[in-house]
Amino acid sequence: MCGRYALALSNEEVYDGLQNQLPRLTQGGQPRWERQDDYRAGNYNVAPRQRMPIVHRDPEDSDRVVLHTAQWGLIPHWTKHPPTTPLNTINARSESLLEPGSGGMWHALKGYKRCIVPAQGYYEWLKRPSAKIAHFTRIPPPTPSDQSPLMFIAGLYDTVKYASPVESHFTPSGPEDTRIPYPTGNPEPLTTFTILTTSPPKDFMWLHDRMPCILTEWEAVERWLDLGEVKGWEEGKAGTGQVLKGMSGLEAYPVPPEVGKVGTNSSTYIEPVSERADGIKSFFAKQSPAKPKPSPFASSTTVSRRKGQEADKDEGQLSTTIVEGDTEVGLGDDSNAPNPEVKAEEGVKAEERSTPGKRKRAKEEEKPDLDEDDGKKAKPKRAGHQIEVVRRKDADEGSKSQPSITNFFGSPSTTKADSSAGSGVKTRGSAKEAKK
Repeated sequence: MCGRYALALSNEEVYDGLQNQLPRLTQGGQPRWERQDDYRAGNYNVAPRQRMPIVHRDPEDSDRVVLHTAQWGLIPHWTKHPPTTPLNTINARSESLLEPGSGGMWHALKGYKRCIVPAQGYYEWLKRPSAKIAHFTRIPPPTPSDQSPLMFIAGLYDTVKYASPVESHFTPSGPEDTRIPYPTGNPEPLTTFTILTTSPPKDFMWLHDRMPCILTEWEAVERWLDLGEVKGWEEGKAGTGQVLKGMSGLEAYPVPPEVGKVGTNSSTYIEPVSERADGIKSFFAKQSPAKPKPSPFASSTTVSRRKGQEADKDEGQLSTTIVEGDTEVGLGDDSNAPNPEVKAEEGVKAEERSTPGKRKRAKEEEKPDLDEDDGKKAKPKRAGHQIEVVRRKDADEGSKSQPSITNFFGSPSTTKADSSAGSGVKTRGSAKEAKK
């Protein structure tokens, strides 16, 4: 069953598609378009009861065709009152037309009321145990950058005029809206159409057990529209029904589930979910790389990523806010290797900081700092996360400026008097003096 399709082209683009793909249809000039103003371009989610263009033979000239804006969902010409229930005539099984002995309303239409329905593609729902996944099916474009060719679907049409007047609810949108009320079936006749379906080829059985009858060659279009010598319906294996078959080589891919709701419309409905701006590909592109854990040894001059960084919602890239005094953190190479945090050094150029070889040579050329007290070389601080704490050695360990560890804790044999008295604990020295 084909319950939704897409045709978002403008009037001019519809004409161009017919001229490019079916040039013989336009040999005598641009075909007439009945009720052209009733067609509203930009419909990516065509649903039943909506008005879309169809192509059928011109009743006044059998060599030419006419475009006609008609309502999807066929209403037979003998209907006296508007239907009040959902239409079950949006599709017709082609097999019912091929059986000569079968009756039904389709046999009354197949002789001289055949049409084609131009579309950019149609929707079908793949059934799964837990859900139904919407798919868009189209003819693959010649190149990825090209627009998909028009798809010409076989259909039937009819025109009805009801017995009693039907009020139109059309209201112009403004003074510039020159449209006239769309035919309601009385007093203006209403033209409607249906789409013919068939069994799909083996390479497309995975999606659904039915698909539209797609006309791929000019000979099939010419014969179905009964152009030139009007022959009506021809029975038999070589008859008119020979053109009613599925098409191989179509392209189908998952699309957003919102297309299942009547009244919604978006250009993203015909785009694969994986390539949409808010789809899977964009989802992973917008993910920020993991933030490095701050080192406990990092100083205030260490390069850091500020909280102002956030994902760019439009481009899927990082937008970094640089605070004065910071340097930018690189995003790493393709190996996803972590970037070492480099300490900012005075006198080293930015390009030297970013190039390990230059940074190493710059360090070798630096002269080590000399201790002002003893003239010995002071050990330079190590770069990176490892920082060695160097205690400066004084010439005299017993000096007050830098007391040695032995003097700080006291000698085992000698103790300060004030320390013993204040604590109330006797040391070995004080015990010997007491004995004396």
